[in-house]
Amino acid sequence: MKKQWETYEEWYRATRKSNKGSEFKIRNCWGIYQAYKHIRKNGWYDIGRPLTEHEFYNVIRSINGLLSKEIANGSVVTFPHKMGRLELQKYYVKVWIDDNGKLHNTYPVNWYDTLKLWYEDEEARVKKLLVRNEYPCIYHVKYRKKRANYENKQFYQFCLNTFIKRELRKNIKQGKVDTMYGK
Repeated sequence: MKKQWETYEEWYRATRKSNKGSEFKIRNCWGIYQAYKHIRKNGWYDIGRPLTEHEFYNVIRSINGLLSKEIANGSVVTFPHKMGRLELQKYYVKVWIDDNGKLHNTYPVNWYDTLKLWYEDEEARVKKLLVRNEYPCIYHVKYRKKRANYENKQFYQFCLNTFIKRELRKNIKQGKVDTMYGK
């Protein structure tokens, strides 16, 4: 069978769902600038002298930097005023067959190797065979808001960016980070 594409990269670009990337629409969300305008409009809430935009952004940036270092080192971050906490948990991965004979697998999919397999083997792509990583456990950063004491808890979200994930992965592989098992 002659392949229609010369390289893996051409095949990957041609078979992706969207070539223009994702378009995100975030509604009812405050960014840094909206928070700055709100604080400025309300007289700075008696925090002292007014801050310039540049100073405000530097404060936010430095807090986010410290927060990312703590998460990458596997520390539990507890927010003040009962706003919840961020903690690292690990879960066992396993394979089992239920009573109906259905196979369940909680190992994570290795998408890079899976797509390489699909490029090289047409039958594997048609059958949607997946290549899985064989790690003994999976780590997750969870935002615990059970004991948080504020309204509108569903509007708060914390997402790790690629740089924090990469640093955390490196620390886990070097054995610097370990944590308790989750549920």
